[in-house]
Amino acid sequence: MSMRDDEPGDRARADELAWREIVDHYGDSPDVPGLIELTTPLSEPEPEPEPDEPFLLDLEDDESFTPPPLPPPPVITPERRVAWVGLVASPIVLVVINLIDYALPSILTVGLVIAFIASFGYLVATMAPRDPDDDGARV
Repeated sequence: MSMRDDEPGDRARADELAWREIVDHYGDSPDVPGLIELTTPLSEPEPEPEPDEPFLLDLEDDESFTPPPLPPPPVITPERRVAWVGLVASPIVLVVINLIDYALPSILTVGLVIAFIASFGYLVATMAPRDPDDDGARV
């Protein structure tokens, strides 16, 4: 009898029996407390009785959580403020000038590009060194 003569249902049952045989005889079962045996059928959970009153969420707790006040924002030096303005404003001015199709003198265009590059360089050069062990997580 060849494999083609078998019915698909017989083949599936044979595979299932083979797997059950392998699982049943695969070494000793571990002794774990609270482990549910796979051979025992799981019982259906009993339905909870429905309450007579609808469930109301009590939002006014006496022990409500209030977070601590935020720390004051860091003080930014005037040099860094100028650098941030140069970094953000230079490209915005160049884009707006090009959108309204106005021809800036080339010296102003070069000045805006230099302001952008200098601002970026200053901000990178004055960055505070980062602690290599700090992954940014806060508790």
